[in-house]
Amino acid sequence: MNREMKKNILIAAFYILIFLICQLLTPFLIGRTIDSLGYIDKDNIFIYQIDSYKVVLYLSLCITLSFIGVIFNFLFDYSVGKITQRYVRDLRVKVFKKITSVSIKTIHDKEIGDLLQLEISDIENVQNGIYSVLKQLVLGILQIAITVIMMFVTNWLLALTVILLSPLSILVSKFVASFSHKYFSKQAKDMTSLTSYSLETLSNAELVQSLNYQDECQSIFEKKDDCLSKTSKVAQFSSSWVNPSTRLVNNIIYCLVGILGIILILFSPAVSLFNMTIGRLSTFLTYTSQYSKPFNEISSVFAEAENAKYSLKRIQEFLALSDDVDDGEEDLNEEIKSIVFEDMSFSYSKNKKLIEHFSLEIKKGMKVAIVGETGAGKSTLINLLMRFYDPDSGRILINNKDYTKIKKTELRKHFSMVLQETWIFKGTVEENIKYAKGECSIEEIKEAAIKANCDSFIQTLPSGYDTLVSSKEGLSQGERQMVTIARIMLLNNEVVILDEATSNVDTRSEKRINDAFDKLLKGKTSIVIAHRLSTIKEADVILVIKKGQIVEQGNHYQLLNKKGYYYQLFSSQFK
Repeated sequence: MNREMKKNILIAAFYILIFLICQLLTPFLIGRTIDSLGYIDKDNIFIYQIDSYKVVLYLSLCITLSFIGVIFNFLFDYSVGKITQRYVRDLRVKVFKKITSVSIKTIHDKEIGDLLQLEISDIENVQNGIYSVLKQLVLGILQIAITVIMMFVTNWLLALTVILLSPLSILVSKFVASFSHKYFSKQAKDMTSLTSYSLETLSNAELVQSLNYQDECQSIFEKKDDCLSKTSKVAQFSSSWVNPSTRLVNNIIYCLVGILGIILILFSPAVSLFNMTIGRLSTFLTYTSQYSKPFNEISSVFAEAENAKYSLKRIQEFLALSDDVDDGEEDLNEEIKSIVFEDMSFSYSKNKKLIEHFSLEIKKGMKVAIVGETGAGKSTLINLLMRFYDPDSGRILINNKDYTKIKKTELRKHFSMVLQETWIFKGTVEENIKYAKGECSIEEIKEAAIKANCDSFIQTLPSGYDTLVSSKEGLSQGERQMVTIARIMLLNNEVVILDEATSNVDTRSEKRINDAFDKLLKGKTSIVIAHRLSTIKEADVILVIKKGQIVEQGNHYQLLNKKGYYYQLFSSQFK
């Protein structure tokens, strides 16, 4: 809790203090008004003796205090809302920042639905919980404190009775709360599972319909939804007992105070120590209700508090994750002239070996192609080169320098990547092209688009470079790919990585993209991963990887003449 938040809470506490003083003085004045109408004599007979001046004075003060109380109650609600929004805003920023700063491995280990729930549902639960609990907590503590003082001022014996009996309400609510906590935890886990499955189905809606898998998807969703519904019912049912049980205890206390107060009125003339009047009893019964009200209201928001508690725990656990480790301290103030994999080994899981004792030297200007079956370790080499992961053993050298000593941000400034999955965000074509570079002129953007062979179709769009597009609308698959190439053209980095960049486009688009690649790769070092072996015939070196090992190495024609594993892969694509 920072200094500003503490200050705002103190201000909110001041507002509610004024409100409570106004609210709790009102029943005191009402009691005095009642006593101004008369008194009970020694024979327990009520004698009318109206003091008009006091009646008018007390009622006028009641009305004035009511208006003042309403104003300060509004200021309190506004302050609590302001505190909650600022806290949640900062928390949301922290979560998003953590998502972008943790390692790729951490992202891969978590379900996307889980991350979305952290950013949306959990934040919303925390927001609702903080607003409700903070409001009731500040209000409740001050209300209890002031009410206790006013009860002792009214009648010390009845005040002592209420205070001695009040722990019963707390014990009952705590017992019910401990029972329902585990169900709220399970409810959050079931919600994560449902969210993840919904997102997965939504992302693959075309595939689901093309395979006529709608009924099966619906069945799986309903099972998960039914599981969540059952857990939520138990959680809500168990938590719903908190408020009624505390109200029952508080109502019993209220009745006992009323009975004891009547007895005191009857014996008050004889025993001055317990001085009690009808007005005082009316006032005290109101205070008894006010005293128990915070307990009832806090218990009524118990479900929100439990949800917020578990969501905040999940958020804090995520925020406690380590950021992506960057042990590099040196800058890379020169072009990359050589990349060397030196006896490198790596696996995602210790139980499953992937790349072992891999060695390779890539010199400036070379075009290196990597081929092999799915799962052989082709993309893993790129993940290692970009330092999304670090080798388990061995080294990767950049210009004869261990690349772990180079800052990741500096290292990645020298690489450009075009992947199989194109990433186009909702925005204009211009914004999508200049995404990685930031500030640049429209002339530079158009020049990059011309080199990427996409300027011609961009000009035909409704608003040209200002046309609004997204990952789903505005552009075809091939056009989206060419926009990503224009993005890389604009960066103009010296090492280009192409990871199966044309595997999802038609033949015509592939021809245009390959023409763009020829311009892009001219004079640059390139690493190409391709399934279509016909696209890498001109590579300087082709690495054939099988189960993480380079089983063959050479250019296209050398490998064909060997009639080995590459020959089998190449021939299989033309059978």
